[in-house]
Amino acid sequence: MMNRLGSIDKISYSVGSFAWAAKDTCFHYFLFFYYTQLQGLSASLAGLAALLALVIDAISDPIIGHVSDNFKTGKWGRRHPFMIISVVPFCGALIAIFNPPAELSQTGLFFWYLLMAVAVRSFLTLFTVPHMALGAELSQDYTERTSIAVYRNILGYAGGVSIQVSAWFLIIPIATAAGSVVDGYRNVGFYAAFLAMIGMVVSIWGTRPHIPNLVQTSKLQRSQHWFHAFGEIAGLFRNPSARILLIGNLVIVSTIGLGNTLLLHMNNFFYGFSENQIGIFMMAVLLALLPASWLSLRGTQLFGKPRALVYMILGMVVIGPIPVLAHLYGLTPAIGSTGLLLVVCFFIVIHQSFYISYMNLSSGMVPDVADELQISSGRRQEGILNSALMLTQKVTFGVGTFLAGLTIDFANFEGVVSIADVTPDMSARLAWVYGPGLSCIGLLGAFIFIHYRLDQKRYVDIRTQLDG
Repeated sequence: MMNRLGSIDKISYSVGSFAWAAKDTCFHYFLFFYYTQLQGLSASLAGLAALLALVIDAISDPIIGHVSDNFKTGKWGRRHPFMIISVVPFCGALIAIFNPPAELSQTGLFFWYLLMAVAVRSFLTLFTVPHMALGAELSQDYTERTSIAVYRNILGYAGGVSIQVSAWFLIIPIATAAGSVVDGYRNVGFYAAFLAMIGMVVSIWGTRPHIPNLVQTSKLQRSQHWFHAFGEIAGLFRNPSARILLIGNLVIVSTIGLGNTLLLHMNNFFYGFSENQIGIFMMAVLLALLPASWLSLRGTQLFGKPRALVYMILGMVVIGPIPVLAHLYGLTPAIGSTGLLLVVCFFIVIHQSFYISYMNLSSGMVPDVADELQISSGRRQEGILNSALMLTQKVTFGVGTFLAGLTIDFANFEGVVSIADVTPDMSARLAWVYGPGLSCIGLLGAFIFIHYRLDQKRYVDIRTQLDG
């Protein structure tokens, strides 16, 4: 196992996050709007389909994590075989979910959305759980682990933003000009699947030289049956560090799942942005990547990962509601104006800098927790730990989408096609959920992470025991 990796090594590993980015971008920003506003599926049914897909998918996460941890190490190691077989079915399912058969009823649309969502998520799990575990195995250095997470998250965000920019500046406008905005959304699915395939293949091939240096499974570990996975997930909650990491992440990602699902409604019907303005808004996230990277690495050096992570959450909580409430109470430039876009983008860059830094830090904490778990169990459990984190993210996205559906129904947005249809009461209901509501949930996450105790001093003690 290497402590320091070159930039090429980190990039070749990290482009695998294009797969996660493709799914997240499509599910968070396009699918809910596509099915509810363009396909005519009830918002509550769309939210229910997303939630049920996650409940079904929850079974696969711990199984893949467990099997990946305990897989017999061969020429391709214990992570790569799962990554390889996931590529084609994942990309195919991502295309299919954007292409429901014509003339489906509400029930038909509901089940198509549900079944394809299960397929996309299940095959993504087959790739991403081993991929995330692989990243945790590449280094034993405390700060380098944060650096690997920074690379992975930067490239993941870059991949997601490239989908957004292509969608709003090229794909959807071209289709709209041709008279079929529905085709534009379908083509977004094709582009996302293509980008994911490129990233997955490059990551598999680029990390292949590291296989001989990775952790080898013992005979005892290989003897564990797949059904032990659920017991191992439960066992994680007996470890204080793992328990806080999982529960805290669940709370924070809940706010992101709800916020991202409502974002297109906010941009279209609250701020009144055009397609090109939405594309600029999404591009603004790129400006947050470098500040977020600096905050992550500098925060790790100055405060350690746990304290720095709490500071990042508090930054999100403070910044998030400002542009929403300012616009609601008439303190910003006019709806749909360039001035309003600049104001909103300014705050989104600051907010995303804190959030991406949070993601970098929490990802960098995963291998530290895996080291602590090894002290008690004698086994490397990066796979099961990452599967548990993925499970919390998937559950919170499902909860977020379900709550978004209830919010849209609560604000009476069903059937709304332009900002001219939106009343002040509808705007107020949407804004108070999206702004202060999300921040209140974020404060709960900060409170949970305050109790995390696996700092750098504790980490050094753990490594001394493992290396001794």
